[in-house]
Amino acid sequence: MDSNIEIKPVDAEPVKPKMASENESGEKNIFRVDQSLIEGLDLNNLPIHIAFIMDGNRRWARDHDKHSLEGHRAGVKALSEVVEGTLDINELISPDKRIQYLTFYAFSKENWNRSIFEVEGLMQIFERAAVDELLNLHKRNIKIKIIGSVEDLPASLVKRLNEMVELTSHNTGLNMHFALSYSGRWEIVKATRRMAKAVLEGKLDPETLDESVFQKFLQTWDAPDPDLLIRTSGEMRISNFLLWQLAYTEIYVTDIYWPDFSRMTLIEALRAFQSRSRRYGAD
Repeated sequence: MDSNIEIKPVDAEPVKPKMASENESGEKNIFRVDQSLIEGLDLNNLPIHIAFIMDGNRRWARDHDKHSLEGHRAGVKALSEVVEGTLDINELISPDKRIQYLTFYAFSKENWNRSIFEVEGLMQIFERAAVDELLNLHKRNIKIKIIGSVEDLPASLVKRLNEMVELTSHNTGLNMHFALSYSGRWEIVKATRRMAKAVLEGKLDPETLDESVFQKFLQTWDAPDPDLLIRTSGEMRISNFLLWQLAYTEIYVTDIYWPDFSRMTLIEALRAFQSRSRRYGAD
């Protein structure tokens, strides 16, 4: 993480992730999700990496006669629902077939243009969520990574994010990536600058440059490109998110606002993903 803030992780003992329950015949049942919801879902053909554009918090708040910050707080609950649903599904299948990465577009570079009141409120919501969820994420064997221009964020929030990253750094389960003060164009420009510096320093031969080399300079160098992008609120754009990585990603758009996103919505998106034929331009 790009930050000079001192990392002081909180104390926590690693706990084995919660397992799915079993019925009398010894077969695993997905807990907290109705079994009928996953009928017809091919559990051997799930996306490895799902990215989310969590849109519609403010419109949800407006429709419920609430302040916009209440919409963002409700959005945090929806994110937790997605994570728990993913973990429940993963418990039904072998590790090599599981969903391994979730990337959430939490705050864009452009979001800094919103009102000071809303931005400061969002930063406080992020910090509160980091404090409240830290031990639970660690107990669930989840590994956290932050992408984006972290130095733009308040120091108190960076401290909490550093604690999350440090405490979960050795976890081996689900990978959760949060994009904060992030934009796809910014990431590509930053990667290009780093690559140019490597060439000038004689550490990189420009004749060897190709897509695979460039990808190593991106902040997402250690994760596969998303297989599925889910966007809520019905907007048909990717909003400067993971511009390099989404080249062949399947896109699922739902009219549901993010605070109303549920496990059932997630399963509907997975069904849609499995109905696609991923040809990567071959046919």
